[in-house]
Amino acid sequence: MSDTFTLLSYPQRTTLIYAEGYSRTQNMPFNTTRKTIYKGVDTTLGFDIKNQDRKPVSLLGKTVVVNIMQVRNGELIVQRRATIVNAENGFCEFTVFSSDLIDMDPGIYQLSAVVYDETGQAKSLYTDNNRRVTLELELCDGAYPKYIPSVDLSFSQLGNSWVSQPVPGNLQKNDTSLLHTIQIKVTNFKGKVSALVSLDYDSGGNYFPVKFVNDATDIIFLPPYGYIVRANDRWPDGTIEGWNFISNARWVKIMYTPDSNNTGTVDRVIYRS
Repeated sequence: MSDTFTLLSYPQRTTLIYAEGYSRTQNMPFNTTRKTIYKGVDTTLGFDIKNQDRKPVSLLGKTVVVNIMQVRNGELIVQRRATIVNAENGFCEFTVFSSDLIDMDPGIYQLSAVVYDETGQAKSLYTDNNRRVTLELELCDGAYPKYIPSVDLSFSQLGNSWVSQPVPGNLQKNDTSLLHTIQIKVTNFKGKVSALVSLDYDSGGNYFPVKFVNDATDIIFLPPYGYIVRANDRWPDGTIEGWNFISNARWVKIMYTPDSNNTGTVDRVIYRS
């Protein structure tokens, strides 16, 4: 016996009132419901632009601009033109991209929209019977994977080696994943690379080396294949190679040590967990 799950594509559509001129009939929306968006995905919101009598307003020659703002201080976070989908019937759409939400904390935000007519004059679009021009937008987190940017490492010399700054590991992010990844870009470099981790709360605590998944050892030799140059070598000069290691770590450092006959450079190392 198998379980069947029904997943719904749920459009979020709102009526906005373009109050222009005198109308004997007032049929404004009584209120509007809060809209929900999620970090990690793009969300499209639909808007029906109508007059006081709830008749469609033509958007021919008009532009609709949508704003997302902080509730308390009104700080503008996102501002972009809506896409006119059906100009004659006054329907447009606004997409909140996942990239817009990377630096935004979960919580309640305000959304407002302005319509620019053919002369460039800006006019408010109302959301309810009290002539409010904002509606609530709830940003939720945790439903989809979240993008975490990689960290560009900087190095300082320690004896014959170069050691990166300590970067927070998975234990500081409440992350259950134990996978860590580094990518290294070199030019004619010969030497060794190690990953060091610490469980101490202080970044200056004790560190110990961990094995890389790729090579089942705690040392990477650059270039690979024991410095034997092959026609299909995966490490041509200036390319980028990646390695993974698995560890529960509170702090992570990367260390590289040039060989005595090294004449090349380590150009860039990036890390993510």
